[in-house]
Amino acid sequence: MLCPIIKYRNLFCHKWTSKFFSMSCAKNSVKKSSVIKPQNILNLHKRGLLEDIFPNASVSLPEQLLKQQCFYCGFDPTSDSLHIGNLMSLMLLLHCQRAGHNVIAVIGNATARIGDPSDQTKDRNSVSTDVLDKNTKGLINCITNIFETHEQEHYIHRGVKELPTIKILNNYDWYRDINVVDFFANAGRKFRMGPMLDKRFVKERLNSSEGLLLPEFLYQVYQAYDWLHLLQNYNCRFQFGGSDQLGNMNAGRYLIDRVTQQEVYGLLTPLITTHTGQKVGKTAGNAVWLDADKTSPFEFYQYFLRQRDADVEKFLKYFTFIELTNIKEIMQEHSRYPKRRNAQKILAKNVCKLVHGEEGLKSAERCTQVLFHGQLEQLENLTDQEIDATFKGMKIHHAVLEPTTTIYDIATKIKAIPDGPIGIEAINKGGVLVNGIAMQNSQQILLCDFHVLKNDLSLITVGKKNHHIVRWRVPDDMYQVSAK
Repeated sequence: MLCPIIKYRNLFCHKWTSKFFSMSCAKNSVKKSSVIKPQNILNLHKRGLLEDIFPNASVSLPEQLLKQQCFYCGFDPTSDSLHIGNLMSLMLLLHCQRAGHNVIAVIGNATARIGDPSDQTKDRNSVSTDVLDKNTKGLINCITNIFETHEQEHYIHRGVKELPTIKILNNYDWYRDINVVDFFANAGRKFRMGPMLDKRFVKERLNSSEGLLLPEFLYQVYQAYDWLHLLQNYNCRFQFGGSDQLGNMNAGRYLIDRVTQQEVYGLLTPLITTHTGQKVGKTAGNAVWLDADKTSPFEFYQYFLRQRDADVEKFLKYFTFIELTNIKEIMQEHSRYPKRRNAQKILAKNVCKLVHGEEGLKSAERCTQVLFHGQLEQLENLTDQEIDATFKGMKIHHAVLEPTTTIYDIATKIKAIPDGPIGIEAINKGGVLVNGIAMQNSQQILLCDFHVLKNDLSLITVGKKNHHIVRWRVPDDMYQVSAK
């Protein structure tokens, strides 16, 4: 039975700096940092980060959390990057770390070879060992970057109170030497078929035309063993997971009870969904990646900047460390001046800085100023290296500016508009802009001293969101023609 978290006292808190935007931490003059006194993390339900706890918590749990505990969350390497759906779990690990507890991120290199059937309607595709190893490295980089960025730029007690070090483990490391006969003769004998067959996703798959593969059916046994291994080797008594992982988490609690009789807890977190209720993630095809090579800092920043008014308060609680009282003030101001979208700006700044660091945030803001606020002087003054960094992940095209090049020529060349009458009409109706100026004639010849910036760039925009950077190679005689 699930036990609501809201009855616990607010025993966890951390101080916040001035403003509502996390600032970089200056190096503290204190030479020796002190250890953080462990704090109760159950009040994270006030941020919406925790929904339920199971099994029924003992009355001593809040007191237990005033001693250093260990929390873990698992990540499947089915891609080479995490996405914002995973960011919820990372935020929980960061909050626990800030509260003085040990935290572990487990990369499921072994269990990914089996495939988690939870919320899947058909068999998962098999992934090769090479791909899994590559993906595992990608996830390790993602997690490491975020925790390092947090410590360097978000943690206000840096140099005063030392954060516990996160452990990033690969579960293949403890499976590689286990004999399959020994595994099922020991861990396997602790499970009964009845409860395993009673799982919702198992019933659904068994009753479907696809059926359920044996390895996927046994996934819950392996994930249960992961928790047992972490308990025995790292004294890890707490696991985070979304509601879709309840069955697997319960299997782990069941195995631990049969083997050690120790008290462990599963902490359920909300799932990140779109406004239509669709789960955000790679399977749904709507992932916003944490790796800058897959989702640029600009695109990442824009995702949070475009959040609906109905969701922005929730996301401020989920994905920032801003105090709840300050979030309340932010939303009060936002309700008075909603068109300013100040709450979305604070959200985008905080999350982008956490994931991509100060430089990534600056890049996203530069790009935003150029594309949406007409500050072309910023684009004009960027070096080639800065352009590549600022517009990383966007469409940058190379072209030669001939004396007869028209807006139609370049717009069709870079596939900003379709060939033929539709493209011509789009230009003639003012739907194509060069450096923020609407073109009214598809046969308008581009001039190097008017349509091309001094660093040989042009920003071509179609509609509101379709932006293209053209890097021109301008023949010398073009400058001579233009001067005349």
